[in-house]
Amino acid sequence: MTSRTTADVLVIGAGPAGMLAADRLAQGGARVLLVDAGRVHTRRICPVDRGKSCHGCRGICNVISGFGGSIHFGDGVKLSRFPSGRRLAELLGAERADALTDDALERMCGIAWPAFRRALSHSTALAVKDYPITSLDSTQVRAVIEHLHARLARTEQVDLRLGVQVTDLQPDDHAGFTARLQAPGVDEQVAVRYVVAAVGRRGQRWWATQVRRLGLAHTAPTPSVGLRFEAPLELLRHGALVHDDFKVTLVRHGVKVKTFCFCAGPGGGRIKFTDYGNHTLLDGHVIPEASTSSLGNFALLAQLRDEHGSPRNAEWVEEHLLRPYRSLRSDRPGKPVLQWYPDWRDKQLTCTDLEDFAQRAGHAPSLSDYQVANLAAILPDAVHTAMRAVFEELMPVFAGHPLEAGQAQRIAVIGLELESLWDELALSEHMETSFPGLYAAGDCTGLAQGILQAAVAGLAAADHVLATTVPVPLGGSA
Repeated sequence: MTSRTTADVLVIGAGPAGMLAADRLAQGGARVLLVDAGRVHTRRICPVDRGKSCHGCRGICNVISGFGGSIHFGDGVKLSRFPSGRRLAELLGAERADALTDDALERMCGIAWPAFRRALSHSTALAVKDYPITSLDSTQVRAVIEHLHARLARTEQVDLRLGVQVTDLQPDDHAGFTARLQAPGVDEQVAVRYVVAAVGRRGQRWWATQVRRLGLAHTAPTPSVGLRFEAPLELLRHGALVHDDFKVTLVRHGVKVKTFCFCAGPGGGRIKFTDYGNHTLLDGHVIPEASTSSLGNFALLAQLRDEHGSPRNAEWVEEHLLRPYRSLRSDRPGKPVLQWYPDWRDKQLTCTDLEDFAQRAGHAPSLSDYQVANLAAILPDAVHTAMRAVFEELMPVFAGHPLEAGQAQRIAVIGLELESLWDELALSEHMETSFPGLYAAGDCTGLAQGILQAAVAGLAAADHVLATTVPVPLGGSA
Protein backbone atom coordinates (compact mmCIF):
# COMPACT_ATOMS: atom_id res chain seq x y z
CA MET A 1 0.00 0.00 0.00
CA THR A 2 1.24 3.49 -0.84
CA SER A 3 1.44 5.75 2.21
CA ARG A 4 0.85 9.51 2.02
CA THR A 5 2.62 12.32 3.88
CA THR A 6 3.05 16.07 3.53
CA ALA A 7 5.84 18.60 3.85
CA ASP A 8 6.36 22.23 2.93
CA VAL A 9 9.40 21.64 0.73
CA LEU A 10 10.90 18.58 -0.93
CA VAL A 11 14.64 18.88 -1.52
CA ILE A 12 15.92 16.23 -3.92
CA GLY A 13 19.61 15.53 -3.39
CA ALA A 14 21.78 15.84 -0.27
CA GLY A 15 24.85 17.37 -1.91
CA PRO A 16 26.10 20.90 -1.20
CA ALA A 17 23.05 22.55 -2.79
CA GLY A 18 20.50 20.30 -1.09
CA MET A 19 22.16 20.26 2.34
CA LEU A 20 22.40 24.03 2.58
CA ALA A 21 18.95 24.63 1.10
CA ALA A 22 17.45 22.28 3.71
CA ASP A 23 19.44 23.93 6.50
CA ARG A 24 18.27 27.42 5.53
CA LEU A 25 14.65 26.33 5.02
CA ALA A 26 14.50 24.63 8.42
CA GLN A 27 16.06 27.67 10.05
CA GLY A 28 13.22 29.72 8.55
CA GLY A 29 10.55 27.39 9.94
CA ALA A 30 9.69 25.28 6.88
CA ARG A 31 9.04 21.55 7.16
CA VAL A 32 11.62 19.98 4.88
CA LEU A 33 11.86 16.51 3.39
CA LEU A 34 15.46 15.99 2.22
CA VAL A 35 15.97 12.82 0.18
CA ASP A 36 18.94 11.22 -1.57
CA ALA A 37 19.25 7.90 -3.37
CA GLY A 38 22.67 7.24 -1.84
CA ARG A 39 24.04 6.19 1.52
CA VAL A 40 25.12 7.96 4.68
CA HIS A 41 28.54 9.61 4.41
CA THR A 42 30.34 7.00 6.53
CA ARG A 43 29.23 4.23 4.14
CA ARG A 44 30.29 5.95 0.93
CA ILE A 45 33.29 3.69 0.42
CA CYS A 46 34.72 3.31 -3.09
CA PRO A 47 36.37 -0.09 -3.64
CA VAL A 48 38.57 1.33 -6.43
CA ASP A 49 40.23 3.62 -3.87
CA ARG A 50 41.21 0.46 -1.97
CA GLY A 51 42.79 -1.32 -4.90
CA LYS A 52 39.68 -3.31 -5.82
CA SER A 53 37.44 -3.29 -8.88
CA CYS A 54 34.38 -1.15 -9.64
CA HIS A 55 31.15 -3.11 -9.72
CA GLY A 56 28.75 -0.19 -9.29
CA CYS A 57 28.02 -0.51 -5.54
CA ARG A 58 24.68 -2.27 -6.22
CA GLY A 59 23.52 0.45 -8.59
CA ILE A 60 24.16 3.42 -6.28
CA CYS A 61 27.69 4.72 -6.91
CA ASN A 62 29.17 5.90 -3.62
CA VAL A 63 31.27 8.55 -5.36
CA ILE A 64 28.34 10.47 -6.85
CA SER A 65 25.48 9.52 -4.51
CA GLY A 66 24.83 9.87 -0.80
CA PHE A 67 25.03 12.44 1.93
CA GLY A 68 27.56 15.09 0.98
CA GLY A 69 27.19 14.62 -2.76
CA SER A 70 30.28 15.94 -4.52
CA ILE A 71 31.89 16.52 -1.10
CA HIS A 72 33.03 12.93 -0.69
CA PHE A 73 33.76 12.02 2.94
CA GLY A 74 37.48 11.35 3.27
CA ASP A 75 38.62 13.14 0.10
CA GLY A 76 40.05 16.59 -0.39
CA VAL A 77 38.04 19.22 -2.28
CA LYS A 78 38.56 22.59 -3.92
CA LEU A 79 36.32 25.55 -3.14
CA SER A 80 36.28 28.38 -5.65
CA ARG A 81 34.61 31.75 -5.23
CA PHE A 82 33.06 33.90 -7.91
CA PRO A 83 33.90 34.87 -10.66
CA SER A 84 34.27 31.09 -11.04
CA GLY A 85 30.71 30.30 -12.06
CA ARG A 86 30.30 33.71 -13.69
CA ARG A 87 26.85 33.08 -15.21
CA LEU A 88 25.37 32.22 -11.82
CA ALA A 89 26.87 35.40 -10.34
CA GLU A 90 25.35 37.43 -13.18
CA LEU A 91 21.94 35.89 -12.49
CA LEU A 92 22.10 36.60 -8.76
CA GLY A 93 23.94 39.92 -8.93
CA ALA A 94 27.56 40.24 -7.81
CA GLU A 95 26.89 41.68 -4.32
CA ARG A 96 24.21 39.12 -3.51
CA ALA A 97 26.33 36.27 -4.87
CA ASP A 98 29.24 37.25 -2.61
CA ALA A 99 26.98 37.55 0.44
CA LEU A 100 25.48 34.12 -0.22
CA THR A 101 28.99 32.69 -0.63
CA ASP A 102 29.95 34.01 2.80
CA ASP A 103 26.75 32.50 4.23
CA ALA A 104 27.54 29.14 2.62
CA LEU A 105 31.08 29.13 3.96
CA GLU A 106 29.94 29.89 7.49
CA ARG A 107 27.32 27.12 7.38
CA MET A 108 29.91 24.64 6.11
CA CYS A 109 33.09 25.64 7.90
CA GLY A 110 32.07 27.91 10.78
CA ILE A 111 33.29 31.47 11.17
CA ALA A 112 36.95 30.52 10.68
CA TRP A 113 36.75 29.37 7.09
CA PRO A 114 40.00 28.78 5.19
CA ALA A 115 41.82 31.59 3.43
CA PHE A 116 41.35 31.93 -0.32
CA ARG A 117 44.12 32.85 -2.72
CA ARG A 118 44.29 33.91 -6.33
CA ALA A 119 46.95 33.18 -8.97
CA LEU A 120 50.37 32.68 -7.44
CA SER A 121 52.12 33.58 -10.69
CA HIS A 122 51.29 35.20 -14.01
CA SER A 123 54.39 33.88 -15.75
CA THR A 124 52.55 32.55 -18.79
CA ALA A 125 51.21 34.12 -21.97
CA LEU A 126 48.03 32.04 -21.66
CA ALA A 127 44.83 33.69 -20.44
CA VAL A 128 44.50 31.62 -17.25
CA LYS A 129 41.24 32.21 -15.42
CA ASP A 130 41.93 33.86 -12.07
CA TYR A 131 39.55 33.51 -9.14
CA PRO A 132 39.90 32.95 -5.38
CA ILE A 133 40.38 29.31 -4.46
CA THR A 134 41.15 27.18 -1.44
CA SER A 135 41.39 23.47 -0.72
CA LEU A 136 40.04 21.46 2.20
CA ASP A 137 42.03 18.39 3.15
CA SER A 138 40.43 15.08 4.06
CA THR A 139 40.29 15.92 7.78
CA GLN A 140 38.56 19.23 7.10
CA VAL A 141 36.11 17.57 4.71
CA ARG A 142 35.18 15.01 7.35
CA ALA A 143 34.53 17.83 9.82
CA VAL A 144 32.31 19.71 7.34
CA ILE A 145 30.20 16.66 6.51
CA GLU A 146 29.87 15.49 10.11
CA HIS A 147 28.86 19.01 11.19
CA LEU A 148 26.17 19.33 8.50
CA HIS A 149 24.85 15.80 9.04
CA ALA A 150 24.57 16.30 12.80
CA ARG A 151 22.91 19.68 12.33
CA LEU A 152 20.29 18.38 9.88
CA ALA A 153 19.69 15.08 11.70
CA ARG A 154 18.90 16.79 14.99
CA THR A 155 16.64 19.47 13.47
CA GLU A 156 12.98 18.61 13.99
CA GLN A 157 11.99 20.56 10.88
CA VAL A 158 14.08 18.25 8.64
CA ASP A 159 13.13 14.70 7.67
CA LEU A 160 16.36 13.30 6.19
CA ARG A 161 15.83 10.17 4.09
CA LEU A 162 18.79 8.36 2.52
CA GLY A 163 18.53 5.40 0.18
CA VAL A 164 15.29 6.85 -1.20
CA GLN A 165 14.59 7.72 -4.83
CA VAL A 166 12.06 10.14 -6.26
CA THR A 167 10.59 8.13 -9.12
CA ASP A 168 7.80 10.52 -10.11
CA LEU A 169 7.09 14.24 -9.72
CA GLN A 170 3.69 15.59 -10.67
CA PRO A 171 2.14 19.06 -10.39
CA ASP A 172 -0.81 19.07 -8.02
CA ASP A 173 -4.21 20.49 -8.98
CA HIS A 174 -4.28 22.53 -5.77
CA ALA A 175 -0.84 24.09 -6.41
CA GLY A 176 2.29 22.33 -5.34
CA PHE A 177 3.52 18.86 -6.27
CA THR A 178 3.04 15.20 -5.53
CA ALA A 179 6.21 13.12 -5.47
CA ARG A 180 6.52 9.36 -5.32
CA LEU A 181 9.32 8.05 -3.10
CA GLN A 182 10.57 4.50 -3.42
CA ALA A 183 13.09 2.36 -1.57
CA PRO A 184 13.22 -1.27 -0.43
CA GLY A 185 10.01 -1.66 1.56
CA VAL A 186 8.96 1.95 0.87
CA ASP A 187 6.34 3.26 -1.55
CA GLU A 188 5.18 6.68 -0.48
CA GLN A 189 3.44 9.69 -1.96
CA VAL A 190 4.38 13.10 -0.59
CA ALA A 191 2.40 16.29 -1.14
CA VAL A 192 4.58 19.41 -1.00
CA ARG A 193 4.20 23.08 -1.80
CA TYR A 194 7.69 23.56 -3.24
CA VAL A 195 10.45 21.44 -4.75
CA VAL A 196 14.18 22.20 -4.86
CA ALA A 197 15.85 19.92 -7.41
CA ALA A 198 19.53 19.40 -6.60
CA VAL A 199 19.99 15.87 -7.86
CA GLY A 200 23.67 16.02 -8.86
CA ARG A 201 25.39 13.79 -11.37
CA ARG A 202 23.54 10.57 -10.69
CA GLY A 203 20.21 12.28 -11.43
CA GLN A 204 21.21 13.95 -14.71
CA ARG A 205 19.15 11.69 -16.96
CA TRP A 206 16.19 11.71 -14.58
CA TRP A 207 16.26 15.51 -14.44
CA ALA A 208 16.52 15.82 -18.23
CA THR A 209 13.33 13.75 -18.46
CA GLN A 210 11.54 15.98 -15.92
CA VAL A 211 12.64 19.14 -17.73
CA ARG A 212 10.95 17.93 -20.91
CA ARG A 213 7.91 16.36 -19.28
CA LEU A 214 7.13 19.50 -17.29
CA GLY A 215 7.91 21.76 -20.23
CA LEU A 216 10.55 23.79 -18.39
CA ALA A 217 12.10 26.54 -20.49
CA HIS A 218 15.66 25.54 -21.28
CA THR A 219 18.46 25.50 -23.81
CA ALA A 220 20.02 22.18 -24.79
CA PRO A 221 23.65 21.84 -23.69
CA THR A 222 26.85 21.61 -25.74
CA PRO A 223 28.44 18.41 -24.44
CA SER A 224 32.17 17.87 -24.07
CA VAL A 225 34.25 14.72 -24.12
CA GLY A 226 37.20 14.58 -21.78
CA LEU A 227 40.31 12.58 -21.03
CA ARG A 228 42.38 12.64 -17.87
CA PHE A 229 46.16 12.80 -18.09
CA GLU A 230 48.08 11.33 -15.15
CA ALA A 231 51.73 12.29 -14.80
CA PRO A 232 54.53 12.42 -12.25
CA LEU A 233 53.91 15.36 -9.98
CA GLU A 234 57.11 17.16 -10.98
CA LEU A 235 55.68 17.54 -14.50
CA LEU A 236 52.67 19.47 -13.15
CA ARG A 237 54.11 21.44 -10.23
CA HIS A 238 54.77 24.65 -12.16
CA GLY A 239 51.16 24.69 -13.38
CA ALA A 240 50.00 24.66 -9.76
CA LEU A 241 52.25 27.65 -9.10
CA VAL A 242 50.43 29.57 -11.82
CA HIS A 243 47.02 28.70 -10.31
CA ASP A 244 45.90 25.88 -8.03
CA ASP A 245 43.03 25.14 -10.41
CA PHE A 246 44.73 25.96 -13.71
CA LYS A 247 41.91 26.75 -16.14
CA VAL A 248 42.42 27.92 -19.69
CA THR A 249 40.35 27.64 -22.86
CA LEU A 250 41.99 27.27 -26.27
CA VAL A 251 40.56 26.80 -29.75
CA ARG A 252 42.79 24.61 -31.88
CA HIS A 253 41.92 23.10 -35.28
CA GLY A 254 38.42 24.50 -34.93
CA VAL A 255 37.69 22.69 -31.63
CA LYS A 256 37.23 24.42 -28.28
CA VAL A 257 39.34 22.68 -25.63
CA LYS A 258 39.67 23.59 -21.96
CA THR A 259 41.50 22.30 -18.94
CA PHE A 260 39.36 20.93 -16.15
CA CYS A 261 39.91 19.81 -12.58
CA PHE A 262 43.67 20.36 -12.31
CA CYS A 263 44.87 18.14 -9.46
CA ALA A 264 48.48 18.76 -8.48
CA GLY A 265 48.31 19.56 -4.77
CA PRO A 266 51.04 18.87 -2.22
CA GLY A 267 49.97 15.23 -2.28
CA GLY A 268 49.16 15.15 -5.98
CA GLY A 269 45.73 14.15 -7.22
CA ARG A 270 43.30 11.27 -6.90
CA ILE A 271 41.31 9.80 -9.79
CA LYS A 272 37.79 8.67 -8.94
CA PHE A 273 35.44 6.29 -10.77
CA THR A 274 31.86 7.55 -11.18
CA ASP A 275 29.49 4.75 -12.14
CA TYR A 276 26.31 5.37 -14.14
CA GLY A 277 25.15 1.81 -14.65
CA ASN A 278 26.14 0.85 -18.20
CA HIS A 279 29.24 3.05 -18.20
CA THR A 280 31.71 4.49 -15.70
CA LEU A 281 33.34 7.88 -16.09
CA LEU A 282 36.12 9.69 -14.25
CA ASP A 283 36.50 12.54 -11.81
CA GLY A 284 39.54 14.15 -10.22
CA HIS A 285 40.13 15.20 -6.60
CA VAL A 286 43.04 17.22 -5.31
CA ILE A 287 45.12 15.91 -2.37
CA PRO A 288 45.87 19.07 -0.37
CA GLU A 289 47.90 17.35 2.36
CA ALA A 290 51.34 15.87 1.79
CA SER A 291 51.14 12.16 0.99
CA THR A 292 53.12 9.33 -0.50
CA SER A 293 51.56 9.90 -3.93
CA SER A 294 53.94 11.11 -6.61
CA LEU A 295 51.29 11.49 -9.32
CA GLY A 296 48.97 14.34 -10.30
CA ASN A 297 46.37 14.63 -13.02
CA PHE A 298 44.27 17.01 -15.08
CA ALA A 299 41.56 16.70 -17.71
CA LEU A 300 41.15 18.17 -21.16
CA LEU A 301 37.58 18.68 -22.36
CA ALA A 302 36.70 19.17 -26.01
CA GLN A 303 33.34 20.52 -27.16
CA LEU A 304 31.33 18.23 -29.40
CA ARG A 305 29.86 20.05 -32.40
CA ASP A 306 28.93 18.95 -35.91
CA GLU A 307 30.41 20.30 -39.14
CA HIS A 308 27.96 23.24 -39.02
CA GLY A 309 28.90 24.20 -35.47
CA SER A 310 25.70 22.87 -33.86
CA PRO A 311 26.01 21.00 -30.55
CA ARG A 312 25.90 17.22 -30.63
CA ASN A 313 22.89 15.75 -28.84
CA ALA A 314 22.56 12.96 -26.31
CA GLU A 315 21.75 10.40 -29.01
CA TRP A 316 24.98 11.23 -30.86
CA VAL A 317 27.00 10.93 -27.64
CA GLU A 318 25.48 7.53 -26.97
CA GLU A 319 26.02 6.23 -30.50
CA HIS A 320 29.45 7.67 -31.27
CA LEU A 321 31.15 7.79 -27.86
CA LEU A 322 29.52 5.65 -25.19
CA ARG A 323 28.83 2.64 -27.37
CA PRO A 324 32.45 2.51 -28.69
CA TYR A 325 33.70 3.18 -25.15
CA ARG A 326 31.82 0.15 -23.85
CA SER A 327 33.52 -1.98 -26.50
CA LEU A 328 37.04 -1.14 -25.26
CA ARG A 329 37.00 -3.51 -22.27
CA SER A 330 36.44 -7.22 -22.49
CA ASP A 331 36.13 -7.91 -18.74
CA ARG A 332 33.55 -5.29 -17.78
CA PRO A 333 32.38 -3.17 -20.73
CA GLY A 334 32.09 0.53 -20.01
CA LYS A 335 34.74 0.70 -17.28
CA PRO A 336 37.66 3.16 -17.64
CA VAL A 337 40.65 2.34 -19.81
CA LEU A 338 44.25 3.55 -19.97
CA GLN A 339 46.55 4.23 -22.90
CA TRP A 340 50.26 5.02 -22.84
CA TYR A 341 50.65 8.63 -24.03
CA PRO A 342 52.95 7.92 -27.03
CA ASP A 343 50.39 5.37 -28.23
CA TRP A 344 47.51 7.81 -27.69
CA ARG A 345 49.42 10.51 -29.56
CA ASP A 346 50.01 8.21 -32.53
CA LYS A 347 46.60 6.44 -32.35
CA GLN A 348 48.14 2.98 -31.99
CA LEU A 349 48.44 0.27 -29.34
CA THR A 350 51.95 -1.05 -28.72
CA CYS A 351 51.65 -1.01 -24.90
CA THR A 352 49.04 -3.64 -24.14
CA ASP A 353 48.75 -4.13 -20.37
CA LEU A 354 49.41 -2.36 -17.07
CA GLU A 355 52.62 -4.26 -16.39
CA ASP A 356 53.96 -3.17 -19.77
CA PHE A 357 52.84 0.41 -19.06
CA ALA A 358 54.62 0.47 -15.69
CA GLN A 359 57.82 -0.77 -17.32
CA ARG A 360 57.68 1.85 -20.08
CA ALA A 361 56.47 4.75 -17.93
CA GLY A 362 58.67 4.01 -14.94
CA HIS A 363 55.71 3.93 -12.54
CA ALA A 364 52.37 2.21 -12.08
CA PRO A 365 49.15 4.23 -12.43
CA SER A 366 47.58 5.41 -9.18
CA LEU A 367 44.66 2.99 -9.66
CA SER A 368 44.76 -0.58 -10.89
CA ASP A 369 41.22 -1.11 -12.21
CA TYR A 370 42.02 -0.46 -15.88
CA GLN A 371 42.51 -2.39 -19.05
CA VAL A 372 44.85 -0.91 -21.65
CA ALA A 373 42.98 -0.02 -24.84
CA ASN A 374 43.11 2.29 -27.86
CA LEU A 375 41.24 5.20 -26.32
CA ALA A 376 42.33 7.52 -29.13
CA ALA A 377 40.46 5.39 -31.66
CA ILE A 378 37.00 6.29 -30.32
CA LEU A 379 37.55 10.06 -30.50
CA PRO A 380 36.47 12.09 -33.53
CA ASP A 381 39.58 12.92 -35.58
CA ALA A 382 39.20 16.66 -35.06
CA VAL A 383 38.86 16.20 -31.31
CA HIS A 384 41.97 14.02 -31.09
CA THR A 385 43.99 16.47 -33.19
CA ALA A 386 42.90 19.46 -31.10
CA MET A 387 43.47 17.70 -27.78
CA ARG A 388 46.94 16.62 -28.83
CA ALA A 389 47.82 20.19 -29.89
CA VAL A 390 46.56 21.64 -26.59
CA PHE A 391 48.35 18.99 -24.55
CA GLU A 392 51.65 19.66 -26.32
CA GLU A 393 51.17 23.41 -25.80
CA LEU A 394 50.30 23.13 -22.10
CA MET A 395 52.76 20.55 -20.84
CA PRO A 396 55.80 22.88 -21.02
CA VAL A 397 53.78 25.38 -18.96
CA PHE A 398 52.81 22.74 -16.41
CA ALA A 399 56.36 21.41 -16.17
CA GLY A 400 58.03 24.83 -16.27
CA HIS A 401 60.26 23.77 -19.17
CA PRO A 402 60.01 21.98 -22.54
CA LEU A 403 59.49 18.27 -22.01
CA GLU A 404 62.77 16.45 -22.13
CA ALA A 405 63.31 13.32 -24.18
CA GLY A 406 61.41 10.46 -22.62
CA GLN A 407 59.24 12.53 -20.26
CA ALA A 408 56.12 12.12 -22.43
CA GLN A 409 56.59 8.37 -22.01
CA ARG A 410 55.81 8.78 -18.30
CA ILE A 411 52.24 9.95 -18.93
CA ALA A 412 49.01 7.92 -18.95
CA VAL A 413 45.86 8.93 -20.80
CA ILE A 414 42.73 7.67 -19.04
CA GLY A 415 39.10 7.88 -20.08
CA LEU A 416 36.37 8.58 -20.41
CA GLU A 417 34.97 11.83 -19.09
CA LEU A 418 31.80 13.56 -20.24
CA GLU A 419 30.80 17.04 -19.12
CA SER A 420 28.30 19.80 -19.91
CA LEU A 421 25.41 17.37 -20.29
CA TRP A 422 22.96 19.52 -18.29
CA ASP A 423 20.24 21.59 -19.91
CA GLU A 424 20.68 25.30 -19.25
CA LEU A 425 17.45 26.32 -17.56
CA ALA A 426 15.68 29.64 -17.82
CA LEU A 427 15.72 30.72 -14.15
CA SER A 428 14.64 33.71 -12.13
CA GLU A 429 17.17 35.47 -9.93
CA HIS A 430 15.76 33.26 -7.15
CA MET A 431 16.59 29.99 -8.96
CA GLU A 432 12.92 29.36 -9.76
CA THR A 433 12.28 27.52 -13.02
CA SER A 434 9.58 28.47 -15.50
CA PHE A 435 7.25 26.17 -13.51
CA PRO A 436 6.15 28.10 -10.38
CA GLY A 437 7.28 26.53 -7.13
CA LEU A 438 9.95 24.35 -8.76
CA TYR A 439 13.52 25.48 -8.09
CA ALA A 440 16.84 24.18 -9.39
CA ALA A 441 20.27 24.33 -7.77
CA GLY A 442 23.71 22.88 -8.36
CA ASP A 443 24.31 20.95 -11.57
CA CYS A 444 20.57 20.98 -12.30
CA THR A 445 20.74 24.63 -13.37
CA GLY A 446 23.19 24.01 -16.21
CA LEU A 447 24.80 27.34 -15.26
CA ALA A 448 27.80 26.63 -13.07
CA GLN A 449 29.76 23.81 -11.52
CA GLY A 450 31.51 23.94 -8.17
CA ILE A 451 30.73 23.17 -4.56
CA LEU A 452 30.30 26.76 -3.41
CA GLN A 453 28.32 27.67 -6.51
CA ALA A 454 25.90 24.81 -5.80
CA ALA A 455 25.59 25.84 -2.16
CA VAL A 456 24.90 29.45 -3.13
CA ALA A 457 22.14 28.41 -5.54
CA GLY A 458 20.56 26.24 -2.83
CA LEU A 459 20.54 29.14 -0.38
CA ALA A 460 19.09 31.53 -2.98
CA ALA A 461 16.24 29.11 -3.69
CA ALA A 462 15.57 28.58 0.02
CA ASP A 463 15.47 32.32 0.72
CA HIS A 464 12.84 32.85 -1.96
CA VAL A 465 10.68 29.97 -0.74
CA LEU A 466 10.75 31.44 2.77
CA ALA A 467 9.91 34.90 1.45
CA THR A 468 6.95 33.72 -0.62
CA THR A 469 3.48 34.07 0.90
CA VAL A 470 1.38 30.94 0.47
CA PRO A 471 -2.29 31.99 0.54
CA VAL A 472 -3.78 28.51 0.09
CA PRO A 473 -3.25 25.70 2.65
CA LEU A 474 -1.52 22.65 1.26
CA GLY A 475 -4.05 20.32 -0.34
CA GLY A 476 -6.87 22.82 0.17
CA SER A 477 -8.85 24.94 -2.25
CA ALA A 478 -9.23 28.67 -2.80
